[in-house]
Amino acid sequence: MPDHKIEDLITLKEWAARCGYSHDYVVRVMPRYYPDFPAPERARLGASARGGGGGSNLYDPAKLAPFEPHGPDPVELDEEDLDKQVTLGGFAKLIGVNTGSVTQIKDDRPDTLPFTVDGQRHWYPRAKYHARDLLLMWNNRPGAGAGSDKRRPALPWHRPAT
Repeated sequence: MPDHKIEDLITLKEWAARCGYSHDYVVRVMPRYYPDFPAPERARLGASARGGGGGSNLYDPAKLAPFEPHGPDPVELDEEDLDKQVTLGGFAKLIGVNTGSVTQIKDDRPDTLPFTVDGQRHWYPRAKYHARDLLLMWNNRPGAGAGSDKRRPALPWHRPAT
């Protein structure tokens, strides 16, 4: 085992917070369901097979990296395209994806759509959006997997539930 400097190591609590996982999930579930989940580089004082001890185990962040959530790669648009008013299909063409990949959002996750250019909150036939807003929505969509929406940052047009 390589000798790591203590300042280069991280606790599972710190890693869970950085990734958007709950600490309980990282400590109790991940090691059971992922046989290749890394062992700690430095065990906490008094740690035993049953737990206990006076501190937190320390892990190598590089060994934890494969277990971090991975979302889709972000898309970029040219500056002149950001101000365009486009339909969902037109946006799909701008970013070079299948039209269905974007238009399914109106059925599957309509709450993630931004306001239309005329201020409407919901999709309607031939609705136009600012490409800039659709790009923000697209780049903040969750990756595959249950619970990934919990890690999605709030979008500017979402209002907190009261």
